[in-house]
Amino acid sequence: MEEFEVEGLEPINWTIVYVPSPPASVRVLFHIYTCIIEELGADVIKTVSEKLVTKWGGKKRGFFSRPKADDVISRGIREFPGVGADIVKALVYFRLEKDKRALAERWLLGEDLEDDELDDLGINSVIEDDDTCLAMIKMITENLGKVIVLYFDEIESPYRMHGELAERKFLEVLKKQYNEVQKLVIVIAVLKEIWPRILEIADQPLRSRMEPEQDLKPFSLNDLKFFFANTMEHYWDQNNLNPPLYPLFPLNEEVINVIYEKSGGNPRDVIKLCNRFINKIINREMSLEELSSMEVDIVATSQPPSISADTAIISSKVSAARKKIEEIFDTEYLIKVNPASIAGAALKSIIDLGEVNKKDFNYEMEYKFKIGKREYTIAAMIEFGMKRWGLEIPSIKTFDRSGGVAAYYAAKRLNDAIINGAITNGILIVPRGTAGKKNFL
Repeated sequence: MEEFEVEGLEPINWTIVYVPSPPASVRVLFHIYTCIIEELGADVIKTVSEKLVTKWGGKKRGFFSRPKADDVISRGIREFPGVGADIVKALVYFRLEKDKRALAERWLLGEDLEDDELDDLGINSVIEDDDTCLAMIKMITENLGKVIVLYFDEIESPYRMHGELAERKFLEVLKKQYNEVQKLVIVIAVLKEIWPRILEIADQPLRSRMEPEQDLKPFSLNDLKFFFANTMEHYWDQNNLNPPLYPLFPLNEEVINVIYEKSGGNPRDVIKLCNRFINKIINREMSLEELSSMEVDIVATSQPPSISADTAIISSKVSAARKKIEEIFDTEYLIKVNPASIAGAALKSIIDLGEVNKKDFNYEMEYKFKIGKREYTIAAMIEFGMKRWGLEIPSIKTFDRSGGVAAYYAAKRLNDAIINGAITNGILIVPRGTAGKKNFL
């Protein structure tokens, strides 16, 4: 959390939530919601529920004057009717009912519950539904006590993956948030050459809400060093660690120099390349000793050349260190994936495969189907001939670990869709190593 001050106005508390742009319009609002929860922590649920439940008369006044959850829920639903009713129930149960607290928290964090568990809560929806998710985001922003800045990175991704339709749907989500969500600031980052096309696709109401665009200047080498040193200083401070004497630790001058040359000072590429080396150290793919061996006496090498043996040795060290660093950059490429990116890439691959083989098929992203009165959503549906293939991804933060219980619920959605005739076949994509006892396929 930061504090922003403007002369003549009260200081404003705010926090930035980084939102990597999903490359397709697959559960965009739920993607945003999970980013908010991940950045602010699960305590955001506690803060919002405490404030709202107190407002609805749910404040405890003593051991023998415990408020009734049903009465509090009734007052809450009067304020948030319709799609907000299920959220009200979950927040009240989370705050007041110990036996239902865990279930309510799981629902609020986006986990899929069994039908009997939903019945225990009296809830019929899932929070990943667009309307429900938007209502929850509104409740958070209105009751958190600070402004949320959503920073969307690489918003050109939907267009690259699925063309103008996906881009329009993504921009519609941004416009809906702007129109309906209070205490929210939206910042979008896009490549300069792509920006004119975004403006062309955006409708007039959305363009009228945009502030003038700003160009980010490339970093100088000193900018990069200052940025990295300050970022690491913030890290040590946030984790209550004594900072090292060397401000560029765990990197060094030579690595920073090569990062600058490889990135051309582009801030986005600078961050990615710095993260790559940090991740190698964290994942123990490179030791600090190996990294230290890349560092040489930069001051000495900057002196006028001579024919001395010392200078020749130093130059050789610089050359060897630079070659090793550049080999790492040239042979490795780091990709961070999440359910949205996997779904988009899988669907794009299927589309490309159909075009190559000249096979005509239809597809629908965020395919919705009903079972009884309840509506479900899977990532996509691909229709080819007499077959309707459902594509689904578990609702997990990253693919760095097992899909866990989320993989079971994703499989269950596909299985339910097949049983009820919404699709004929299913495609489930899970992280490698996903396993568990809940296996019915």
